[in-house]
Amino acid sequence: MVIHIDRGLKPRVSDPPHVLRQGAHDQLLGLLMLAVSAVLLVMPMATQTGPKDAQINEMLVGLVVAFTAGRRVYRGGGLRSDGVVGLAGVWLVISPFVLDAQNTAVHTADRMLAIVAGGVLVVLSVASMALWWLDRRRTP
Repeated sequence: MVIHIDRGLKPRVSDPPHVLRQGAHDQLLGLLMLAVSAVLLVMPMATQTGPKDAQINEMLVGLVVAFTAGRRVYRGGGLRSDGVVGLAGVWLVISPFVLDAQNTAVHTADRMLAIVAGGVLVVLSVASMALWWLDRRRTP
């Protein structure tokens, strides 16, 4: 975003539609991330099935994603928040297998919730990074 000062009177933005699109992308992706974190926070408490390790894992990842996505909605996105959400998604995908290796039986519903939510978070993170990269290429 380039701001030009016209004789010191008032600033004008060089491309207002571009700025609005960028804000809309940040808000939409942040809200989708918040929705996934809400599912991760509510589902383990609602179902109360399966081992506690998997439920605690999902709730902790849900908290991390909720705080990161909330900051994203409030202040805008960035590579750091996308990286945190992407790593949380990758951890959710591999965590059921790690818990199985520790002889902790992971309930099938918990495993599916973790893998699907992790996949969605990874896709949202990659989409956000791609939009950021395209935006950086477009800006002179």
